[in-house]
Amino acid sequence: MKIFTLLFVTVFFVTVTSHAQVSLGIRGGYISTGLELSGSNFGPATKRINSWQAGFYTNVPLFKNGYLQPGISYIEKGAGLNYAVSHPLNLFTSGTTKLKLKYLELPVHLVYKVPVSFGKLLVGAGPYAAYCVSGDYSVSAYTENKLIQSGSKRVDFKASPNIFGTNMNLQRWDAGLNFVAGVELNCCLTLSAQYGYGMVDIDRAQDNDYKNRYWGISLGFFFDREDW
Repeated sequence: MKIFTLLFVTVFFVTVTSHAQVSLGIRGGYISTGLELSGSNFGPATKRINSWQAGFYTNVPLFKNGYLQPGISYIEKGAGLNYAVSHPLNLFTSGTTKLKLKYLELPVHLVYKVPVSFGKLLVGAGPYAAYCVSGDYSVSAYTENKLIQSGSKRVDFKASPNIFGTNMNLQRWDAGLNFVAGVELNCCLTLSAQYGYGMVDIDRAQDNDYKNRYWGISLGFFFDREDW
């Protein structure tokens, strides 16, 4: 995985320094993120949560209407966790309710653009590698079937398991594919939609697989344009 990440960093800097028509942009926005669970062992059900991302990317002309867009993003993935455990009267219960994982992500997208009167329409896809710089999760306590207290704990990636009340043993590395579509306006503003399909099991515990999934929308801005 370290070799994979090094490859992405190399591609990013080579494209920035080797093309005279490279343009730089920023973008950020909303994402709906979750974890896809598969496996035979008992594990918490998951639900989507609202989150965000922001980052830089470059636009490198490769051929007519074809571009390479490597970049770096800060993105907060995760999910709501639900063991479907009831909270009966006269009994104190507690559990993890929300997981947030903060990644530095290195995507490399191959994009095709179609010129239109107001700018360019685009579609693209490409791989990404990501490293979780930190993570935290919420723990809630119930009694008399009511929430009485909640707090946050930091994920200790050296511990096993490392999420309270679960057998989850999360790792820092992730990788997968991104799919993008959007529009670049003549005023240098961009609007795009993105789907992230994680392909790495981020849970090292046996029998269960947890993979990142998210979709989002982003607003961006080009500091310059390669066709100007």
